[in-house]
Amino acid sequence: MRLVVALLGMLLATATLAADLEVWIDAPVGDEFVHGTITFDVALSGEESEGAVVEFIVDGRSLGTMVRPPFRINVEVGNDNVEHEFEAIARAAGGVTARTTVRTPKLKVDERLKLSLQQFYITASTSNGRVLDLERDDFRVVEEGREQEIVTFERGDVPLTSVLLLDCSLSMTGEPLEAALEGASLFLEGMNDLDETMVMLYSDRLLRSSGFKGAPEALRAALTDIDASGGTAINDHLYLALKRLDSRQGRSVVVLFSDGTDVHSVLSMSEVAEKVRRSQALIYWIYLRLRPGESVDRVPTYMATWRDMETSQEEFRELRKAVEESGGRVQVVDQLEELDDAFVGIMRELREQYVIGYYPSDPAKNGSWRDVKLRVKRPGVKVRAREGYAAYP
Repeated sequence: MRLVVALLGMLLATATLAADLEVWIDAPVGDEFVHGTITFDVALSGEESEGAVVEFIVDGRSLGTMVRPPFRINVEVGNDNVEHEFEAIARAAGGVTARTTVRTPKLKVDERLKLSLQQFYITASTSNGRVLDLERDDFRVVEEGREQEIVTFERGDVPLTSVLLLDCSLSMTGEPLEAALEGASLFLEGMNDLDETMVMLYSDRLLRSSGFKGAPEALRAALTDIDASGGTAINDHLYLALKRLDSRQGRSVVVLFSDGTDVHSVLSMSEVAEKVRRSQALIYWIYLRLRPGESVDRVPTYMATWRDMETSQEEFRELRKAVEESGGRVQVVDQLEELDDAFVGIMRELREQYVIGYYPSDPAKNGSWRDVKLRVKRPGVKVRAREGYAAYP
């Protein structure tokens, strides 16, 4: 009897100690096929987790031990269609040990794996200007917390397909319209042989559309003999521009110019923002401010045809947010003389971007939003790119 009691006491003590140290594997997960280079990510909890070390074991082979968090390594598992076993063993200073295992399956015979290359167009800069000498190894890509393997890398001049979306509403009459058309013409002069651009002139309706062309001379003809008229429908025409880009290959860009805010669109900006998320297009918004000198962050006060003042202000905020999420930016212009530099500056920035591509470690096409973080190892360098993508089929 005493022996039984003693044994029970030992078991209870062991259970208590085990509860003081827990280990689990955040990545990979057990129901996904893995291949190539993947992230093996381990987490600890419990009173004994402080100071604990973690050993990483893959398919029975120890890859080493880490002594401090984050407990995360990248491991190459190959591209064969096989199962894999991932084991993590945590050992506390007091002798407590905890372990966990994840087994990933192989693809079934009737299962398809469709991998879509995700590409990101990146502007890198410091306080002194853009940085043009980064290499592939300077970048890190993390999707939903998992580091991804960069498989394509380009820098400098990559062909682009763009839409020049220009506000020609009644408020643009005279010098503003002339200045905007001249700035757009300078943008076209920066085109290279493999580039294509479409000119779309809009107000509360589509006034003119050139179709995609590679010849600047033909596109400049679309910028002549146009009269300002009507109201402003940014949402509807931004959506249309993104739709036109759907069928195009390569880097997609929308350069939106407006001197005000949306007052006539049928579509809400939330509907357009969903389209932005489905698209890979960068959006640049050249905003000719009606009241120069105001704060960049100030939201204009106005009434729209379909919306009250509060809703209209929210539309403005959502447009600005969608532009930033796309990886583009808002260029605020206070003087007509600044428009030339604004259009030329956007083309120059596009010429100086980096392009990286990777195959997501999670290939599922379930419509979910995938958050993507881009980092540069070089101190002081900041990057701007779209913030993720929607994983649609």
